[in-house]
Amino acid sequence: MIKMPISEVADRLSICRLKQERTIEDLRGEIGLYENELGQYAGVENYIDQLYEINGEIWQLEADIRRGREKEIGLEEVGRRAVLIREWNKQRINVKNQMVIAYGEGFEDIKINHGSD
Repeated sequence: MIKMPISEVADRLSICRLKQERTIEDLRGEIGLYENELGQYAGVENYIDQLYEINGEIWQLEADIRRGREKEIGLEEVGRRAVLIREWNKQRINVKNQMVIAYGEGFEDIKINHGSD
């Protein structure tokens, strides 16, 4: 496996946990690899929990859009959700940046002239 910063591994783990719970995909092997990788970092579960919550909110907001139900929910609702997704993504980036600072691994994600900055 390619070495990734702890913040990326934690983010991927949170998404895999969501997929495991919400789809028929069996990701236990991948989850185990990520959990093993993160096991050496004290206090990491708190960050994973935060990312799990944030990614879960993003998942819910995107669900109807991913299913191609834009006409049913209306373009105004799609736009509202896009703004909310951007706000949740700001929180996601913030948590990942906190991990970079806390563990001194990886790099901060800094947006310049971007809707999510």
